[in-house]
Amino acid sequence: MNSTSTRRSLLARLGRQGPSYSLRLAQTPEDVKGAQALRFLVFNVELNEGLSKSFSSCLDIDEFDAVCDHLLVEDVRTGTIVGTYRLQTGACAQAHLGYYSAREFEFAPFDHMRDSMLELGRACIHHDHRSFAVLSLLWRGIAEYSRQHATRYLIGCSSLTSQDCGVGAATWQRLSGHLAPAQWRTVPLPAFACALDTPVAHAPKTPKLLATYLSLGAMMCGPPAIDRDFGTIDFLTLVDLQAPNQPRRLARFGIQV
Repeated sequence: MNSTSTRRSLLARLGRQGPSYSLRLAQTPEDVKGAQALRFLVFNVELNEGLSKSFSSCLDIDEFDAVCDHLLVEDVRTGTIVGTYRLQTGACAQAHLGYYSAREFEFAPFDHMRDSMLELGRACIHHDHRSFAVLSLLWRGIAEYSRQHATRYLIGCSSLTSQDCGVGAATWQRLSGHLAPAQWRTVPLPAFACALDTPVAHAPKTPKLLATYLSLGAMMCGPPAIDRDFGTIDFLTLVDLQAPNQPRRLARFGIQV
């Protein structure tokens, strides 16, 4: 979590409101619960993935929720949370549970840059509000949060709703043109390794969130991991906010760097 002064500054800067949606950080346990309810609705109910234990509470909850910040988009008319991202700085990771992504991937290649990394996770938008307006608002929030914490790199897992390693292999082959430079490549931890020797004939359409990351210059850090608890195949992706073409890419979302 942020210090009180940093949090106040962020709340002031992120307190954007338009005719339909507002953007802010979660401030109360009820705010976090609203994000968890949205995540359950999207992950478990809509996509048929997510943690099986979530059905007992109709909330997607894990231990990282208590230590991370939660970026929220609200429907101005109803006050309902319709979009969310979970954010974690390197300082937060070091002080608490480590990076979520490091539970699936070997993180040694990133040790030297942890202080300049912001981890993104648990991203979702309600089906009825899945629009460029909501996505761009979330990304403007991420950019402001990153700016406040002087982070350069965005890292996190981008997921396929599948447990078929053949789908992961085919997607990995198709997106190999986005491979990160050697110094930023890694592999899944042995328990999460995904067999890549039998790709399916046709890779599924790239998920919209991953496609958005790629449009922002995201790099694939290596072959995918299989998350059997969450029911996904995960690619570790990295975005360099100081890459040469980044200002032009981010301008699509109304972000100036």
